[in-house]
Amino acid sequence: MENASDSYHTDGYLNTNGSSIIMANGEISLNCSICRKRFNTPRLLPCLHTFCHKCIEGLKSMSSNSIICPLCQKEMRLMNGMTTFPINFVINNLLNVKALHDTKSGSFFCCDSCETDDSAARYRCDQCLQFLCDFCAEAHRRMSVTRNHNIASIEQLLTRVELSGPVALQRPYFCKRHKGEPFRYYCQECQEHLCRECIEQHRTHTTSVLEDAATQTKRNIEQALKKARINSKPVVNSLLTVKSTMKDVNKSVTQVNNVIKKTFDRLIELLQLRARELFSEVQTIRSAKIKLLQRQHDEIETSLETTITGCTLAEHVLKEGSSVEILNLGPHIINRLEELSSQKYDKSILQPQEDSHIEFMNENEIFQQALNNFGRINSNAKTCPSASSIVECPALHYCPTGKRMALTLITRDSFNTPRRTGGDNVQGVLRRLDSNNKRSDSTKESKAEIIDNRDGTYAIVYSTWISGPHLLNITVNGAPIAGSPFKIKSITTRNFQGISTAKLSFSRRGDGWEQLQRPNDVICDHENNIFITDTGNDRVQIFQPDGQLVHSFGSSGSNPGQFESPSCLTLDIDGNVIVSDTNNNRVQVFTRKGIFIKSLGSGGTEPGEFHDPHGITIDKDGRIFVVDSGNHRIQVFSSDGEYLYHFGAKGDNPGQLGLPWGIAIDHSGNILITDYKNHRIQVFDRNGKYRYLFGSRGNDTGRLNNPTGITVAPGGQIMVADRSNHAVQIFAPDGMPLHRFGSKGGTVGQLKFPAGVCVDNSNNVIVADTFNCRIQVF
Repeated sequence: MENASDSYHTDGYLNTNGSSIIMANGEISLNCSICRKRFNTPRLLPCLHTFCHKCIEGLKSMSSNSIICPLCQKEMRLMNGMTTFPINFVINNLLNVKALHDTKSGSFFCCDSCETDDSAARYRCDQCLQFLCDFCAEAHRRMSVTRNHNIASIEQLLTRVELSGPVALQRPYFCKRHKGEPFRYYCQECQEHLCRECIEQHRTHTTSVLEDAATQTKRNIEQALKKARINSKPVVNSLLTVKSTMKDVNKSVTQVNNVIKKTFDRLIELLQLRARELFSEVQTIRSAKIKLLQRQHDEIETSLETTITGCTLAEHVLKEGSSVEILNLGPHIINRLEELSSQKYDKSILQPQEDSHIEFMNENEIFQQALNNFGRINSNAKTCPSASSIVECPALHYCPTGKRMALTLITRDSFNTPRRTGGDNVQGVLRRLDSNNKRSDSTKESKAEIIDNRDGTYAIVYSTWISGPHLLNITVNGAPIAGSPFKIKSITTRNFQGISTAKLSFSRRGDGWEQLQRPNDVICDHENNIFITDTGNDRVQIFQPDGQLVHSFGSSGSNPGQFESPSCLTLDIDGNVIVSDTNNNRVQVFTRKGIFIKSLGSGGTEPGEFHDPHGITIDKDGRIFVVDSGNHRIQVFSSDGEYLYHFGAKGDNPGQLGLPWGIAIDHSGNILITDYKNHRIQVFDRNGKYRYLFGSRGNDTGRLNNPTGITVAPGGQIMVADRSNHAVQIFAPDGMPLHRFGSKGGTVGQLKFPAGVCVDNSNNVIVADTFNCRIQVF
């Protein structure tokens, strides 16, 4: 913050809070907003922000001849070095005024003529604008060159400033080429000040007297100032409205808080009243139950006493009576006891006519739900485009050419709360990119169809008619949403459900040229060249699309560049070949020519270590995903091979893995894993969080038996090598089964334990027909 002593109050300056000069209280700050110190050689930028000379030098980029204002971010070119930006004389004059005022409190100017800094200036020469001590002022008066200069005391300067303001300190300007010559003219073409010597060099230019040029410039400034003030009126009004709205917000908060407090205080009263009513009801129920049970108790007790009395008398007679007495009383006792014994009691009399059950049915869940939904804060918050987003889905990245695709837009307000109503102005514009992936004015635009669901969500329906990259720009109320524009690749797709037999089959069992031994994986590059892990021969072979061998690399062993049963492979973003060297428990990286670059990992169970690594792929950021099969997990590495994290554990529950094999990444960035022993495909997000699974054990379409290789076609379809079913299964992007082809056998089109599958840029499906030791193209 600027110190109060480092500011100067002035009237008539536009108060633009946040500038490098004007502060909110109307004072002009004399401190630079970069170094936070008093201005030293203040220079004015074209954006009208002022900084110290040295501070501006610090803003200059080493790689470009320009600076960016730290306050308004405007970029400005340095045409003639720092002299491009003029000295801000307003600040300079105010600095001098401030310094003059500081002399009243004991501060002093240093003499400009003395070599030391400890001599206090008492005067200033109006012509030379030098502050002078007593000695130098006297010398100034005696020298013939300066004898006629007017020398004013500091006190006289203060008086001038108090009468005229900072203008009293205005200095004359002299020509640098012709010393001592004041400026008298101005060249319109060169925009330079001229002395009477310089004007000869500008004889053919339009020149004018300096004061006349200044008068015209003043008029121009006044006109520009008038326009700026007129133009700023809506902004000023908007600022006042925003400030007023801020105050109203605080008032509304106070009012709403009071209403909430009163409402809940009343609710507490009602709850307490309801509690008292329930207490009273409990007591009423208690009284009724006790009264009824007490009456039943008395009746039973009376009946029981009669029986007990007879039985007691009989016991006494038996115990104490003589024969005569027994014979006298016996008949009476027997008759009464038989009468009591034959008496039948109604079960309703013997069973309690009431039970003890009294229960409070609190209905906590209903009450809690009602309480959670009780009271809503309505703020009339407007839709915030930057907080609105598209639901992640494949259609946000890829679309089949000519097919209608739908996206879901969720609008949110500035509090990131989903909107519950529609009515926003949502627009979607699709533009095809040129061959350089840039927007071109010549490319045709098409508007997306917008469906307002009236619940804060919108369906955005678009279609492309030409394959290639496109940009989809989505705006809400004129502003782009989060992530817009979106790059969408339009792809000419194939109906894979028509696949029945192979169009090409090449290679055969062996270890010679163009021969294979249990090929486990197959991938393609952008030119449709085919890369194969020749597992049984411990090498990688590369073929042309027509099946002609280009070259191979690798040999048996554990040295760098050698293999022991390589399983799977992929290409990184630089085109290097990454191979899972399974029995050596490592991953190796080669150039396309087979030159060894580096290896990752070693045998073990710790992070970064492997046990039978299989599937391998990379994401758009170049991260390497490795299926660590024997450890039942997926390990993730940076593009440089640095271990990042892993996910998965042994088991058959969702998210757990049983000897995982293959891996692929779909167009939404989800990670697809073939769960070999669990006969299913599991889907995780890019951070390894389980999402869903599809497939189960069986031999029908959509059911799997030891799935191995997996790939995602350009159109988003998922291809799975269904190893023990001797087939390839095709699924929709959401996991719905579409088609399967292949059957067990050795003829063309049949498969035998296929382990790898890929789709080239021509939508051909290429299968590593493992136990037939060949590659088939469908």
